[in-house]
Amino acid sequence: MEKITTREQYDAVKAKVEQLIADATAKGMLEPDMDNSYTQEISALSKQMATYEDEYLNIMPLRQKSPLIACIEDYFYAHGLKQKDGAKLLGVNESQFSQIMSGRRRISMSLAKRLHSKLGINAELILEYA
Repeated sequence: MEKITTREQYDAVKAKVEQLIADATAKGMLEPDMDNSYTQEISALSKQMATYEDEYLNIMPLRQKSPLIACIEDYFYAHGLKQKDGAKLLGVNESQFSQIMSGRRRISMSLAKRLHSKLGINAELILEYA
């Protein structure tokens, strides 16, 4: 496997991956769990691209959602609540609650207590991720 060291090489490999994906899709060769020459080459080239991105492009990794935020969202979904309804239920300003749910604001102790008492979220989960 050749290492990509320049932007020109990266762009060429990216174009090749895009073409392979288009060809494989057109031929029905890119379905889940398929292992063929297309998927193998796409995988190998994608790994080369990822290595170049990590070393040269300084791309920030995607943020993973906190398990606590996911738990709150699951509760809202299960109970048919929108985020603004959840904010009202928890006694929090909608804007502040939006910031909490997006990870831009920390959960206060008083909100942590309401998450436990009103939503029944496990206290250990709250302590670990709040």
